[in-house]
Amino acid sequence: MSGQLGLMIELIVGGLLVVTIGYCVLLDRRLRAMRADETVIRKTINDLSMATDRAERAIDALKHTLGDCDRTLGERLRVAERYASDLEDQIRSGDDVLNRISRIVSTALDSPVVEGARDPAEAFSQHVMDTQPAIRSASRIAQTLAAAQALANRNAEKAKQENVA
Repeated sequence: MSGQLGLMIELIVGGLLVVTIGYCVLLDRRLRAMRADETVIRKTINDLSMATDRAERAIDALKHTLGDCDRTLGERLRVAERYASDLEDQIRSGDDVLNRISRIVSTALDSPVVEGARDPAEAFSQHVMDTQPAIRSASRIAQTLAAAQALANRNAEKAKQENVA
């Protein structure tokens, strides 16, 4: 029996060795496949790293460009605001000059419409529009210019009459 027991143990040990060798072959195949995948993964990681670096550089360039655009736009807005303010001042000054000219013309013509009116320039413009139909369709500036021309003609006639007399 002891001989048979030894033989059985040897057969069991031999069987286990065959199973171990088979398992080692299987592990070897898996390790080779993993090493092959490792090179592919390393290449993929390197490619990903390079793409990330390029993306970071592109983002930095975009940030720089955005900063430049923001500064340029801010500067242009400030210039536009200054121009708008200057233009507003000039329009206000032009309106003041136009009102003064209208008052001068209305005073010179001694228009009865102007007396007691809140805005002599507006009253005179209305008087001229009522008395001269051709001016009705003209703008306020054209109306004032027409009134000024009428005043100049009237003064020229007065000067002629004084020279004759």
